[in-house]
Amino acid sequence: MSKEMREQIDKIKNFGKFLNENYLKSDAVGYNIGEYLYHATPKQNLNKIKSEGFIPKDGIGINNKPFNNRLYFATSLISAYDIVTNFNSYKDDSDYVIFKIKASCVNNGYENDPLFQHGIYIDYPIGNDCIINVINYDDLFGKFNDDDFDNLY
Repeated sequence: MSKEMREQIDKIKNFGKFLNENYLKSDAVGYNIGEYLYHATPKQNLNKIKSEGFIPKDGIGINNKPFNNRLYFATSLISAYDIVTNFNSYKDDSDYVIFKIKASCVNNGYENDPLFQHGIYIDYPIGNDCIINVINYDDLFGKFNDDDFDNLY
C-alpha cells in the first residue's frame, strides 16, 4: 500500500476525531438523519416559525424549477451554514437564522433532496415544539474553514 493511500485512510479514520476536536460534530452523513435537523431561513421568518411551526411552501428551487408543498432541512449544521452561504452568493443579503430541530419530528418520512447531498424535504408541517435552538448565521461566521467543507463533501 502506498504512503499516499495510507495517509488517505488515516484521514478517513480520524475524520470524526477531527470534527469533535474542532467542535464541528456532524449529526449525520449525506442523507442519513442523525439526532437533529437544521432549517435555514431569512431572519424575517423567525417569529412566524416560532409561533406557528414549520409549514411546507411552494416556491422556486436553486435550479429555477418550481416545487410544491415542500419543507427543506439540512442533515448537519455545517450543511445548513453552507446553504446560507450559497443563498447569500446569489440572492439578496438577507440576515439568516438556522433552526435546530429534533429529527424525531420528521416521523412521517422524508425524501432526499436531489440538489443537495446533505438535504432532505418533507410535505407535511412540523410543530414549533420540535425547535431546540435558533442559531444566528453571523455567529457561525469564521468558525468553519475550507478544510471543513472539503471534509463534508
